[in-house]
Amino acid sequence: MRKKLLFNLLFCPLLLAVHADNLALQMQQINQSNLRYEDDFWQRMRSGFALNHKETKEVKYWEKRYSNPKYFNIIMQNAAPYIYFVVTEMERRGIPSELALIPIVESTYNPNAVSPTGISTGMWQFLNGSGKRFGMTINSDLDERKDILNSTRGAIAYLQYLYDLFGSWELAIAAYNWGEGNINNALNASSSRNLYDLDVRDVTHQYVPKIIALANIIQNPRKFGITLTNLPNKPYFAAINPASTISVSNFMSAAQLTPALNKKLNPQYNSVNYAVNSSQHLLLPVANQSIYYTSMGINTIPTTLQDDAAPITPLIANNNLDTASDNNDEINVLAQQGSTSVTANSTSKISAASAPQAISPSENAALATNLLNDTNSSQEVANRSQTSNNYTNYTVVQGDTLYSISKKFNLPIDTLKTDNQIIDNSVQLNQQLRIQNTASNS
Repeated sequence: MRKKLLFNLLFCPLLLAVHADNLALQMQQINQSNLRYEDDFWQRMRSGFALNHKETKEVKYWEKRYSNPKYFNIIMQNAAPYIYFVVTEMERRGIPSELALIPIVESTYNPNAVSPTGISTGMWQFLNGSGKRFGMTINSDLDERKDILNSTRGAIAYLQYLYDLFGSWELAIAAYNWGEGNINNALNASSSRNLYDLDVRDVTHQYVPKIIALANIIQNPRKFGITLTNLPNKPYFAAINPASTISVSNFMSAAQLTPALNKKLNPQYNSVNYAVNSSQHLLLPVANQSIYYTSMGINTIPTTLQDDAAPITPLIANNNLDTASDNNDEINVLAQQGSTSVTANSTSKISAASAPQAISPSENAALATNLLNDTNSSQEVANRSQTSNNYTNYTVVQGDTLYSISKKFNLPIDTLKTDNQIIDNSVQLNQQLRIQNTASNS
């Protein structure tokens, strides 16, 4: 006993010092890592990957499907305004950043997406009941399933809840797709807790491989012939809480938002006449903040986006593990009818069944959606992008700017941006643009 005590007295301080040095080294490495990723959003996202990226047969299939450069760039263009915020929220909650790819599978990152059956909405595809379960207001005037902030935080809360329930991110993702009741039943019927050993429907069997396939492309884009869009590692939008009630239309005027951009950032308000109060929020591009506050007579730009927002917890305790016992529960309806993602063809061998038809004025969004539907070959989908009576395709060449293109075709810049879902004022070499045919440019 004395020898042990003496050993502790002599060596514990040394061990503590070594531990402190190791901890300091780890913190230094973390800080260096943060600096290294300061200007590289994609590397920052990769640093948060934590799932098993094994290339199974299913993963390879979806890698091939997603790695069409045209389609992949369209999808990433859709995600560009939102994915920084989504990844940031996941970092804050300590969950794998691969889960930020779920909205690609669910809706091609379209906050206005509605499933063909009309039962799920938003880029995370919440049902009415599951949305309310995580604190979202849903009525004829306001649908927070479309709210960028609230739906993302609700989805993260739901995924965390599922992880705590099943102890596996793969199972949590599968349950997000098929419902926790169905996954629980599958686990009870099996001696394994490996997702791929369970008797699950094909749509769910393909769901996690889709996430892994997308992550693998981001992890090693060169391998798949993909050039990732250089997304800035900083927020695209900011959130404001109005000092007093303001209509959406007046906010749009003050912030100089086009209807198309407002629909991307504030889709939860079903009318531009909706009166937004001080407990609610409105999103606008960071670049438009000074415009808005100046128009409102405010000289100092307040802090935006509550970084200390408390984690969301379910408002209703879990009571739906037995899907057969409560068919009126909308989360169970989700499990029975197709889950958070749209089930177009659950009987196909490799079913896409992953994204609703995006609501968008641009055919580009439809192209991205069709990528995820196994009903068309890539060639059939590509044919839909050819010249129509109303639009002509234009390939961006060296020296082109959005302004020069608008002058070349005698079109307003806002029209070009709306038709092509361009958020900022930049275009890229070889980018395909849809140009409206008019009497003056046809």
